[in-house]
Amino acid sequence: MSGSSANTPWPVRIGRAIIPAGIRRAIGSGIGGAGWSARDVYWMLMTDRLRRRWVERRLYIAPYSWLFVVGATNSGTTVLTRLLERHPQIRGLSKEGQFLSLALPRPEDEGHGRLWALQPELYRWTEADDPSPTLRCKYDWSWHYDRRPGILLEKSPPNLLRMRWLQENFAPARFLVIIRNPYAVCEGICRRRPDCTIEQAARQWVAAHEIMFEDLPKITNVLRVSYEQICDQPLATLESIRTFLELKQPFERSTLEEGFKFRHGDYERATLTNYNQQAIDRLAESDIASISQIAGPMMQRLEYTPISI
Repeated sequence: MSGSSANTPWPVRIGRAIIPAGIRRAIGSGIGGAGWSARDVYWMLMTDRLRRRWVERRLYIAPYSWLFVVGATNSGTTVLTRLLERHPQIRGLSKEGQFLSLALPRPEDEGHGRLWALQPELYRWTEADDPSPTLRCKYDWSWHYDRRPGILLEKSPPNLLRMRWLQENFAPARFLVIIRNPYAVCEGICRRRPDCTIEQAARQWVAAHEIMFEDLPKITNVLRVSYEQICDQPLATLESIRTFLELKQPFERSTLEEGFKFRHGDYERATLTNYNQQAIDRLAESDIASISQIAGPMMQRLEYTPISI
């Protein structure tokens, strides 16, 4: 038996032996739109012991740690993640981790897209909550990480409410928390979710950061940055992140010059740009007044200046 076959869990070897290739490909594509994949089949065939061995064999190419990028909706988590993924010592996922595993509750499935902080009873987990989804998360994500040494990066904004749970179950873990001007955040939420009111968006921003402040004292390894710092002082901000992550190699200047894909209108290659003022210019005066009234105290706590109209 070859070395690679010997390292393959027996459910996978059996599946390859008894399931015709055409059917395996159909499963991998999701039969009838059911969303079943080969990894779902293998998961059902394996015991927990084999699942843990599978995860470690796929992830433990060298000692690794987890890095979670979290922040309120529309705060710049995607921009930050795209920058971090360019470092050779960091491994990223193809999309947000919440969309690559059914182990975590997804706000979009419950009609809470972009407004998840308003439903903390559904999305806030702490060290006291059930640890059982951990293995399924790691298993699902292990299929998507490059098989090379490096920090395992995951980005899902709702994880801002799950930092304590993640710290407990994904050790060793570090957290990068990103914040952004609430006027720009609220404009983006309402633009991308037309049924959302500006008041709901403002309450979402406040609720997310209230929980953030409550949980941060319990998080051991965390660095807070802002969208504004990343856009206006990118090299200095990336250097502070490099120090925090204990990366030996600095971020290359080309990281900022090559452009990258992120959501601003359509998906396009774009350079690093601060879009706050453009977003604010799209707000009506009544919207600005509502955001100031609802988010004012939290703005002061995060050192953002209310807009006078």
